[in-house]
Amino acid sequence: MTALRPILLSIPHSSLFVPKELRGMLKIDDKELLRNIDLFTDRLYDLEGYYKVIGTICRICVDVNRAPDDFSKEYDMGHDGVAVNTTYFGNPVYKKPPSEKLMDTIVAAYHTPYHEQIDKLMPKVKFLFDCHSYLPRGPKVKKDAGEKRPDFNLGNRRFSTSTREHMVFARDFFKKRNYTVGVNVPYIGGYIIAHHCHRRRVPGTFVPGMQIEINQALYMDHDTLEPLHGNIEEMRALLQEFVDAFYGEFRKSL
Repeated sequence: MTALRPILLSIPHSSLFVPKELRGMLKIDDKELLRNIDLFTDRLYDLEGYYKVIGTICRICVDVNRAPDDFSKEYDMGHDGVAVNTTYFGNPVYKKPPSEKLMDTIVAAYHTPYHEQIDKLMPKVKFLFDCHSYLPRGPKVKKDAGEKRPDFNLGNRRFSTSTREHMVFARDFFKKRNYTVGVNVPYIGGYIIAHHCHRRRVPGTFVPGMQIEINQALYMDHDTLEPLHGNIEEMRALLQEFVDAFYGEFRKSL
């Protein structure tokens, strides 16, 4: 068996699973639920030769890319936070919001293990890519509402989680292939890279890292929510080429 290269792919938002404790409380239908997750990212980022951690709960229930204690009331009118109350399109997720006690239990069951898996792999890896997809245009609850989004969005929390050299290489890789790229726009990166990554590995348990968003228009039909013929395979090959090239460029300095 070929040894894995020391890069970790975090794929947090591909799961469709809704815990039975929450299923009957949902107000949204299955189609809106699907529009609020990173559909098919488990296939897009199924790259050979690298470590992977894959989320096991639908992000509409628990978002592992948010802090586990982020239950603040400011999120009652927004979709952000570890417990999502409002969809991207401004609709309430639940008929009646779950109790804090129930959500504490759900967060402990799904959020904590995800980050424990990352922590367990940290001694084996030297870089982390947090792997996502996003809607073709900014949704109602986002600052870029209605605006067309780039093909790729690369975030490193304004250069705190990876170096300029890492970001320039990643940006130029996609631009040279005629894709549009946003650097820290519209997203700078969430809790996963904030919690596990630092450009200079401070503290020593951290590694450099970057969040990647791929525009869903590149691989799926947003009316049917079905993949476009051959596009997932094409995008996966592109992402494989990218991570391989990134590793080849930085393997000595990581």
